[in-house]
Amino acid sequence: MLLDKHRRDWDELGELDPFWAVLSDRSRQFGRWELKEFFETGEAEIDQLLSVAELLGYPASRIRALDFGCGIGRLTRPLATYFQECTGVDISGTMVTKARELSGPLTNCSFIVNEGTGLSRVSNDSIDCVVSKLVLQHLPNKEAIQSCIREFVRVLKKDGLLVFQLPRFIPIRNRLQFRRRAYACLRRIGFRHSFVYHRLHLNPMRMSYIPEEEVSRMIEFSGAKLLLIRPDPREPTEPIVSSTYFVTK
Repeated sequence: MLLDKHRRDWDELGELDPFWAVLSDRSRQFGRWELKEFFETGEAEIDQLLSVAELLGYPASRIRALDFGCGIGRLTRPLATYFQECTGVDISGTMVTKARELSGPLTNCSFIVNEGTGLSRVSNDSIDCVVSKLVLQHLPNKEAIQSCIREFVRVLKKDGLLVFQLPRFIPIRNRLQFRRRAYACLRRIGFRHSFVYHRLHLNPMRMSYIPEEEVSRMIEFSGAKLLLIRPDPREPTEPIVSSTYFVTK
C-alpha cells in the first residue's frame, strides 16, 4: 500500500515537474530548470564521481552501468558515455516515458520501469557500476532503503563499484515534514495537484536519513566492502547533511 502511494507520488511529480529532484539550487525549484542546464548538472556529477572511482581503482571493467531512480535520465545519459551499456530504472512510468523520449540517438542507453524497491529484472553479478543519487532518501522507510542496498550489492560484479548518496542527518524541524503533510491534506480534500505544487510550492515526497555508522553496517551485512564515504557539498543554509558511499565486493 505504501509502495503504491510512493509510485503515485512519483508519477504525479513526473507530470508536474520532471526536474524537481535536483533540489540543491532552490532558485530552480518548481519548474524553473532549463532542460540543457538540468542535464549539464548530471554530466558534472558523473565526471566527478568517476574521477573519484578512478582514484579508488574501481570498477574493474566498464561494460554495464545501472542508474537506480533515474528520473528522466539526468545521470543515465552521461553514464552511457563511460560504459558500453547503461540502464536507467525508475518506479515512475511517467518518468521513464520522458527519459526514453529525451534519450534520442543514445543507442547504448535504455530505461525500464521498476516494479518496486528490488531489481528483479537484473541478474546477479551482472553490473559493473551501480549509481543512485537523490533517490534512497525518498523511499517509504528504512527497511526499503536497506532492501535497495542489498539489491545493489546482489547485482554488482566482483570488483564492481556501487555509489549511492543518502542524508546522514536531518534537523528535527525538518523531520516533521509539514509541507509534505500539507500537500497530502490538500489533495485529499480535492485541490488539484498542479495548484498545490506550482502555486503553494508543496510536494508529497518524504525525506529520510540514516547515520553513517548504520549505513556502514548495512553495507557490511550485505556482503560488500566500504571503500570511501564522501561528505556532500551543501549551501550554508541547507539543513540536511548528506554523504556519498563508494562500495565494492
